[in-house]
Amino acid sequence: MDYIYFLRIFLLIIIGMILGFLSSMPVGAVQLEVAKKAINGHLMPAILVAIGSATSDLIYGILTLFGLGGFLFHKEFKIGTYIVGIIVLSFLFLRSQNEHRHGIIRRDNRLVYTKRVSFLSGFSIAITNPGMIIWWIVGFKIFIDLELFDTITPLIKMIFILSGCAGLVGYLIFIASILHRMQQSVSDKFLHRMNKYLMGLLIFLIIYFTVKLIFVIINYHSPLP
Repeated sequence: MDYIYFLRIFLLIIIGMILGFLSSMPVGAVQLEVAKKAINGHLMPAILVAIGSATSDLIYGILTLFGLGGFLFHKEFKIGTYIVGIIVLSFLFLRSQNEHRHGIIRRDNRLVYTKRVSFLSGFSIAITNPGMIIWWIVGFKIFIDLELFDTITPLIKMIFILSGCAGLVGYLIFIASILHRMQQSVSDKFLHRMNKYLMGLLIFLIIYFTVKLIFVIINYHSPLP
């Protein structure tokens, strides 16, 4: 009996890690921040961006699966989230623009990324994406449909959340490690293109958050759906 239970726990961890791995594959602002730092020779800051992102997803996972995420849909929280998102994304855009203007890689004068700022960058980008709630709901629904456990206990939920975050951060660290090793073979032209793509994505997200903020403010006194 114990053997079967631990086997199910093992399968739970594997499933959670796979789902977390898959969730981090689409290219976004976090992935590009990780790639930019890794290619520039700063592996640890790149890893800290990934850890910061996973920390944010951990918070969303706990709030969602333990039924504490209702306040995330309150208008006050949305307004605060969109404002923070606009500020953080604007900072990253201005920094990326400065890097693009002066060259992303200079062998004789590398850019400096502090570990604390790198962690906060990853955390801030991810925390401004409440859409992660949907991923946790869908991912957990897929796990429930497998019917590995008769009863979903808080321990099972927590293991699933931690496994998902481990898969997410594991993928980002894996990508960072590969790009860090390939940095000597990556051309400056490729880096400029990647930085342009990142700036374009950041502009899109800033506009998106601005529109959403205006929409919430205009409809502030309307009843919640």
